[in-house]
Amino acid sequence: MTTQQRTGAAAPTGARHRPPVEDARPPRLVLRFVNPIIGALLRSPFHRLLSKQLMLLSVIGRKTGRTYAVPVGRHESNGMLLVSVSGRWRHNLRGGAPVRVTLDGRERAGYVELEEDPGQVARTFKLLLDRLGPGGPRLLGLKINIHRSPTIDEVQPAVARRCIARVRLTDQATQRTQEV
Repeated sequence: MTTQQRTGAAAPTGARHRPPVEDARPPRLVLRFVNPIIGALLRSPFHRLLSKQLMLLSVIGRKTGRTYAVPVGRHESNGMLLVSVSGRWRHNLRGGAPVRVTLDGRERAGYVELEEDPGQVARTFKLLLDRLGPGGPRLLGLKINIHRSPTIDEVQPAVARRCIARVRLTDQATQRTQEV
């Protein structure tokens, strides 16, 4: 018997039909204002406030030559940095691209390869969700609406518009910011 049948009241709209996993990233307008502040903090001596979870990824646009510096979540796996990417700037990473990464207050050189296969992207997100535990969904910009670990098939629709960038660092750390 459903709630509506028991009480005669309609269930809240969408309450029963929410997907197991939802995209929970902040709106673009919010990111437009917040990202420059986060980028400045990651370059500053106060980077430690954010450096455990974030890094600054800089890539040069292939058509414009413009440098895009984007704060992104950082997740380490097998000696590489895994980054969830979306937005138009990600197209500059197709086919592999040299990047600069501000990591723990130091600027590093790296090379990024973009994973665009939806199945592989979902598998990587599932791996990260399992590894990160209860706080993982928030760190990945996801919301879990079930009381168990989601399956890859449940994760895939929520990450359908995202890619995974695999960043391999290619140099030694260089000092960029003053230590506090």
